[in-house]
Amino acid sequence: MKVSIMNLGCPKNQKDGEQALSCFIKKGFSYEKDPRRSDVIIVNTCSFIDDAKKESIAVILECASIKKKKVLLIMGCLSQRYPEEIMKDIPEADVILGTGNVDKAYDLYIEFINNKKRLIDVCAPGFIQSDNSYIKTLKNSAYIPETQTSSSYVKVAEGCSNRCTYCVIPSIRGTAVYRPKEQVLEEIKALKRVGVKETILIAQDLSSNKKYLKDLLKGICSIKSSERPDWVRLMYCNPWGVDSELISIIKNEDCIVKYIDMPIQHISDDVLKRMGRASSASSIYKKLDQLKNSGIFIRSTVMTGFPGEKASDFNELKKLVKASYFHWLGIFVYSPQEGTPSYNMKGQVAYNIATERRNELDTIQFDITSSFNETYLGKTLKVLLCGKEDRSKIGRIFSQAPSVDGLVRLTGSLKKEDGFVNVLITENLGYDIKGKIV
Repeated sequence: MKVSIMNLGCPKNQKDGEQALSCFIKKGFSYEKDPRRSDVIIVNTCSFIDDAKKESIAVILECASIKKKKVLLIMGCLSQRYPEEIMKDIPEADVILGTGNVDKAYDLYIEFINNKKRLIDVCAPGFIQSDNSYIKTLKNSAYIPETQTSSSYVKVAEGCSNRCTYCVIPSIRGTAVYRPKEQVLEEIKALKRVGVKETILIAQDLSSNKKYLKDLLKGICSIKSSERPDWVRLMYCNPWGVDSELISIIKNEDCIVKYIDMPIQHISDDVLKRMGRASSASSIYKKLDQLKNSGIFIRSTVMTGFPGEKASDFNELKKLVKASYFHWLGIFVYSPQEGTPSYNMKGQVAYNIATERRNELDTIQFDITSSFNETYLGKTLKVLLCGKEDRSKIGRIFSQAPSVDGLVRLTGSLKKEDGFVNVLITENLGYDIKGKIV
C-alpha cells in the first residue's frame, strides 16, 4: 500500500503533515510522491488568506478527479475551519480531520475502511507532538521535505495568543501552548543524527514567550557541537518578543545564524492600533536599529490595504522600506477573513489600490535586496547544499531561509551531495546569486 501527501501552506503546517504521514509509514505503507500511483492521498490544507483557501480547494479537486478507488483524506487549516462544507461539497473526500488530531490520521483511515462510511473528526485545536519517532520513520522512507535533507523545521509551539484583528490563526490553531524544552532539544539532536545541518525553529509566534525562547536557545547552544546543528535559524518572532538579551544571544552564539524573521505588518501607529498589534512605530524602529547594528540580517512581512490605511499611512510604510532595514520582505495585500474583527471594519481599501501599493513596495524592495546581494560579489562564502532546481545545483548562505528567500545557483563539480561547500560568488541575479564551487 502506498500513501502520498500534498502539503500546502506554511512550514508549521508541513510539520503536521509529516506527523500524519509517519503514522501511515509506521503501519507498513510506503511513501509515493505521485498521488496518481498511491492508495491513500492526504491533502494538508491552508486557510490563512483567500488565495490559500483557493489553492487548497483546487488541489483537493485535482486529487478528487484522480481518486478512483483511492482514499482521500483532508486535513489542516481548511478542514478545521470548514469541515461540514467540505463534506457536503466534495463527496470524494472520505476522511476529514482538523489541526488538533493530526496523529490520528491512520486510525481514522482504518475507521473509514472498516465502516465504509465517510467521517469527520475535527476536535479542539492545540496538537503538540509527544515524541520524535517520526524523524527516523521519514528518514527511512522515500519522503523528501521541501527543505531537502540538510535542513529541517522544528515546531516548538502550537497556536497563538495574540489577537491581531485580521488573523484567523487563534480560531484554527488555538491559544499558544509550548512543547517541553527537553523534548525540543531531543528532536534537534535526533535530526543531527540523521544528517540535518540546519534547524529552523518555528511557531505561530516564536518569541511570544520570551523566557521560553531564550532558555531554549541557551539549551541548544549548550549541546556539544557533535550533537547540535551547524545552523539554528529563528522564524516568526514578533517585535514585542525581541529584546536586547535575545539579540545578544543571536549575535554572540556561533551556531545561531545572524538572521531573524520579524514580521511587523505596518509602521503607521494608527494602522498598527487597528490591527491589534502590540508594537508602536518607535518601538519597531528601535528593534530594527538594534538588529541592524548587531549585524543580524532581517526578514519581515508587511501588509498593504488594511481597513483605514490612508495614503499618508502607506507613505510611512514606504519610507520604512526605503530605509533598507530588510534584506528580505514579504508583502501581502490585506485579505478580509470572515470571523475576524477587521472583516467588518469601516474604511475597506479597494483591492486595486492595495495591490498597487504592494507592487510599489515590491519594486523598492527588489532593488534593496539586489544591492545587498551585490556586496557578496568576489567573496567566498559557506553554502549549504540544497539539491537541484531545474537541473542546476543550488544552495543557501546564512542569510537565505528555505522557500522564502533567494538561492545560490552553483557551478563547478561537487564531491558530495549534502553538507557545506565554499563558493566564490561570481554573479548577482537579483534575488538569487551565482557562484563557483571552490
